[in-house]
Amino acid sequence: MSAIKYLSVVALPALLFGCSSGSHVVTGQQLPEIEVEEVTVFQEAPAFDYTVIGTVKASSDSGFTEDSRKAKATEELKEQAAKIGANGVILDEVTQLSFRRLGTGIGLSGSSNGGIGTSIGSSFSFPTTEAKGTAISYDVLMTE
Repeated sequence: MSAIKYLSVVALPALLFGCSSGSHVVTGQQLPEIEVEEVTVFQEAPAFDYTVIGTVKASSDSGFTEDSRKAKATEELKEQAAKIGANGVILDEVTQLSFRRLGTGIGLSGSSNGGIGTSIGSSFSFPTTEAKGTAISYDVLMTE
């Protein structure tokens, strides 16, 4: 298989499906990890009592629409919150970034047996959604 065909097979799924990533910082008392399904996302701070556990961040370049990228980033926020035991995330900020990564490269190499090789490459990414939130813990019974 030629190198171009091989790279096409490897790179195409990454371009179509993208990826999401996230991080968390514990600023309060970390709790045992919970299931992602137990985490609720709040668009604004809830009226009931809660404890701040930390901050969570996520980004996603998955999907062709802003809504699909936001959904993936929000799901990653929930995953990060679950890791530190937070059962809620207050969505603080969602930012849509357009094509952050663009690059090209040219390479030239030679060998001792007289061979010369060249290569040209380029890369890009889909627009990215970044989300930030506050990871919280609250008593579920208090909200019912």
